[in-house]
Amino acid sequence: MKLNKLMLFVAGSLASCLMQVSSAFAAEVNVYSARQEELIKPLLDTFTAETGIKVNLITGNADELITRISSEGRNSPADILITTDVGRLARAKQQGVLQAVESATLSTVIPAHLRDPAGVWYGLTVRARPIMYVEGKVDPAQLSTMEDLADPKWKGKICVRSSNNIYNQSHLASLIAHDGAAEAEAWG
Repeated sequence: MKLNKLMLFVAGSLASCLMQVSSAFAAEVNVYSARQEELIKPLLDTFTAETGIKVNLITGNADELITRISSEGRNSPADILITTDVGRLARAKQQGVLQAVESATLSTVIPAHLRDPAGVWYGLTVRARPIMYVEGKVDPAQLSTMEDLADPKWKGKICVRSSNNIYNQSHLASLIAHDGAAEAEAWG
């Protein structure tokens, strides 16, 4: 049930983004997406069926898509960039490949903490960060939050991506926002 509500929210948010962009160019919209095609295409097909607006989908690695938009410059046909992480949205913003959008619909549908204050990007989904462990070897009560991973007893027993991975950088940024810099530094 929760997954269906989430998919409806994502579909509604994506449709709002597409409608905002396509209102100026009603015939079609160009979406550059780092999401797996088999996951996003059904939403885009539904949008096309309901609106008659054709969606041209280009998929690829998020950083490659940002580089592509940057190299295309003012001639880029991209109307929307969908990426996989807020860190990549920050990179795209820093590179100047994003443009602010003022939309009452997007501001209503997407909570303030999931959008850029200047309207340069809007978050459509959130990332789950589950802790996986071997049953019988770990007491779940001792490892129920990300902050618990900083306990010295887990040193050398955790498998995690490299600290230069954008997902971990975004995760650390969320810890700083939630717990403060001192707590996040203790975690890192």
